Amino acid sequence: EVELLLNGKSLGRKANSESPKLRNQIRWGEIDYAKGTLEAVAYRDGKAVARHKVETTGDPVKLTAEADRPATVTKKPAADAWTADGMDLLHVRVVAVDGKGRRVLMANQEVSFNVEGNAEIVGVINGDITSDEMTVGNKRSLYNGTCTVILRSTREAGPVTLTATAPGMKPVTVKMETK
Repeated sequence: EVELLLNGKSLGRKANSESPKLRNQIRWGEIDYAKGTLEAVAYRDGKAVARHKVETTGDPVKLTAEADRPATVTKKPAADAWTADGMDLLHVRVVAVDGKGRRVLMANQEVSFNVEGNAEIVGVINGDITSDEMTVGNKRSLYNGTCTVILRSTREAGPVTLTATAPGMKPVTVKMETK
């Protein structure tokens, strides 16, 4: 069963269908929009076994960025460090967040990327399979508040600085290093 709560108030509990065609498609009818928190709580044998919560966010105010593996400048390189072999790729996910650090799903501004140092941009993606934007270049629109830039190392080890900017948001700069 799943219970749906809007701002802490239960909208009811519904059981999963036994029909294979409807299984895992628990649905509620029309729910009036309200700012706040919408939470789904899954139950098995009367005991809560999973929770998923979404919150209303504010306007996007800044970008954040995170590499898919260790690449930031550290004293001790990780075993899976970014290799300066001219082929090693690093994916950096950029996310638009509100003043509380929550991802803003409705953010769709164009993000521009600039890289300095021992790497180059080889691709930009955002997960929108209907987009007609190029996957090469240094710009990509946010989709569901996020996009990704793909960097390739050069054959020379050293520092890499990536900056992502978008209109109306504080940019993000990430200092990384190839080994």
